[in-house]
Amino acid sequence: MCVLIRWPSGLTQSFDHLPVGNRIQIEENSRDVVVKPFSASPASYARAGPSLPSETLPTSVDTWLIEPLRAPDFSLPDLTGKSCELRSFGGAFAFLNFWTTAAPACVEQLRWLERDKSLLESRGLRILSVNVDAQRDVSTLRSFVAGEGLSLSVLVGTEEVANVYNIVYRYLYDRRRDLPLPTSVLLNRDAMIIKLYQGLVDAGRLVEDLTSYVAAPGDRLQRALPFAAKQDHGEFRRNDFTYGVVLLQHGYLDQAATSFKQVIAARPDDAEAFYNLGTLDLRRNNLEEARQSLEKAIRLRPNYPEAWNNLGMIAAQQDQTDEAIRNFQESLRLKSDYSTALLNLGNLYRRRRNVAEAEKLLTRALDLEPDNAEINYSLGMLYGQQGEIPRAFPYFEKALRMRPDYADALNNLGVLMVREKRFDEAEQKFKTCIEAAPNFDQAYLNLARLYVMRQDKQKAESILQALLRQQPQHKIAQKMLGMLR
Repeated sequence: MCVLIRWPSGLTQSFDHLPVGNRIQIEENSRDVVVKPFSASPASYARAGPSLPSETLPTSVDTWLIEPLRAPDFSLPDLTGKSCELRSFGGAFAFLNFWTTAAPACVEQLRWLERDKSLLESRGLRILSVNVDAQRDVSTLRSFVAGEGLSLSVLVGTEEVANVYNIVYRYLYDRRRDLPLPTSVLLNRDAMIIKLYQGLVDAGRLVEDLTSYVAAPGDRLQRALPFAAKQDHGEFRRNDFTYGVVLLQHGYLDQAATSFKQVIAARPDDAEAFYNLGTLDLRRNNLEEARQSLEKAIRLRPNYPEAWNNLGMIAAQQDQTDEAIRNFQESLRLKSDYSTALLNLGNLYRRRRNVAEAEKLLTRALDLEPDNAEINYSLGMLYGQQGEIPRAFPYFEKALRMRPDYADALNNLGVLMVREKRFDEAEQKFKTCIEAAPNFDQAYLNLARLYVMRQDKQKAESILQALLRQQPQHKIAQKMLGMLR
């Protein structure tokens, strides 16, 4: 067995022919290896223990939240196509039911809600039923609702809404279980989730819950715990920051922003929340909003290398090159092995044709992260721009091994292959790029130029027309096509 160890110090060591099935002890910067066999398992482990009786779990569970949670907002169409926004129910209690036609329990829940709709609405409860069928066929859904004789407000859920509420459920109790169906949530007048229901819930329970909540809205602890409890000091606080980070990681930027803003409202001195909100706005290209949040994060925590790096990215995008360099350098002063800042500053020097500094920084970044596709691509670009094409190829090729659909790497590797007169290989790289990123215009243009070089006017026209189908107003494609005709 061969092992490669990358120590926290940055040192990398490799060891060959280590025996499997043993405990291995290695110390940093030492070639000595201590091998100890695993202890033999006790004989009793080979015998099966007595069978335990299986536990029957309840099919329906309801839980009050000690700390209410903001319900993620959405705008969904009903079966007539009319848009319905969750925020429009502010000021009223709402029962939000997630369901699918594929689960009999979901259908039964709909029938119960339809049967008791008048009673529930008379108690001030608005009912919203969100269908989250995997195959969202509105005509089929209309037929189902008509066949069941439902007059409920049925909304056609989207994959995004289903995923966002699945994230809410997965992190609600830190148990990482996916949202079962049917699941429903009770919202108070401020659109905060105050109770969650898994499985069927009847009107009697809902009326009882509404009555008890209205009578004592602040008595959350006694309702949530199954025993008498008294809180001696402090208060329960939900970690909205966790939701923000997870939603950001999954690309749900609006919902993530809401979570970070809730953290900031509760803890205005939380540098991490300002950093994440600024990073989110940077991804949205809201540069001024991002700058404000990141500068606030640095005022709260001056030694925040990630925030300095992101401020450098903003300055670079705004062509404030000197400020960008200062910010990246400050990031690296605080964290010398921060590969992201090394990459960003290296690319900034590369674009300024400061080859020596760019090479030094990018090589250092690659030493830290040899399998980073971005770093390999950047070194390939550095050498390609200097005309050192044979030296550039291995970096592009490694970047593509790490990320086969890397559009910039595919396109620029094709460009270098054209320069080397490797036309067939270049053609394939441009085609692969178009397949991986149909809206990436440079690959179409470069492939069309290659066909013109090879005097294949028909193929050049065809590829330009393909680009114009994707981007009808593309000026360069229109001009090139006009010149070919």
